Amino acid sequence: MIRFAVVGSGWRSEFYARIAKALPEQFEMVAWLCRSEEKMLRLQREYGLHTTMSEDEVISLNPDFIVSAVNKTSMSDVVRYWAKKGIPVLSETPAALDLDTLGIMKQEIKEGLKIQVAEQYFMEPGIKAMIDEINRGTIGEPVSVTMSAMHDYHAASVIRRVLKTGLSDVIITGKAFSVRVANTKTRYETLTDGRIVDKEEKHLVMEYADGKVAFYDFMSEQYRSPIRNRYINVRGTRGEIINDTVYYLDENNLGAVKKLEKDNIFAKSGLTGGEAAVAEIMLGMKEYVETGKEVYPMDEALYDSYISILMEEAGRAGFKPVKASFTDI
Repeated sequence: MIRFAVVGSGWRSEFYARIAKALPEQFEMVAWLCRSEEKMLRLQREYGLHTTMSEDEVISLNPDFIVSAVNKTSMSDVVRYWAKKGIPVLSETPAALDLDTLGIMKQEIKEGLKIQVAEQYFMEPGIKAMIDEINRGTIGEPVSVTMSAMHDYHAASVIRRVLKTGLSDVIITGKAFSVRVANTKTRYETLTDGRIVDKEEKHLVMEYADGKVAFYDFMSEQYRSPIRNRYINVRGTRGEIINDTVYYLDENNLGAVKKLEKDNIFAKSGLTGGEAAVAEIMLGMKEYVETGKEVYPMDEALYDSYISILMEEAGRAGFKPVKASFTDI
């Protein structure tokens, strides 16, 4: 049994409540720490889980770890606050929003703070199947990826894994544009008035030290809009993967096609793919607490946040190259 507490009451914190409700034999959410009585009572009513406004009560319940699910601007401060109390922390993404904080976290983790980051995209069934297929060598050595599926640090994490670039230097060039699109859906509601709004669309080229390249194209509407597609195309020396389809040379060097085989250990739980991936991260967090084996190594988490910061800088720079070297922070 994994016993955990959640700090924060935003929409992302509810992922963990749904996991605890769907898989009670594996996960026990012992406390949900809220800042306001109104939120505390609402969440208790909606989920039937124990909510509180007392930090001391959370500590007294002795959770295996704390999940920090506060807003992005507060995340690194809250994570470090709880970690310094000696409680392992699973942090929502990103690890940090600026270079100074990244440097501080990098040093404090070296000094022993027990922190992991809940980056779930590389564990989502479709993307995990893609990464596994690449690692089997089906398409040979990956050489490029075109990604229009997720933003910033999430994209940086998946790009690094599908191209197998490690924590290498990268030169980022591109631009962020303002474009006019129909506003169709938010996290909370479907919009049917057909209103046209301004949205950011970012196009970047990421050239890695080993010659591999990523083409990044993302508009925020792609996450929820029913009229915006999401896709990933990974090209290798012996084939390519486009979303869930693999085109490759077989053992006779003849062209072949197959579908990715997706594996989801929580498939029958009723959780979404994203929630199931977070549940896998939590299993890994339990192992990290017990053995020290990292589920998403912190040097990778910090690197992905670092690349995300420079992706934003490159978007503002208007085709002026931005060089990223992780050793600089």
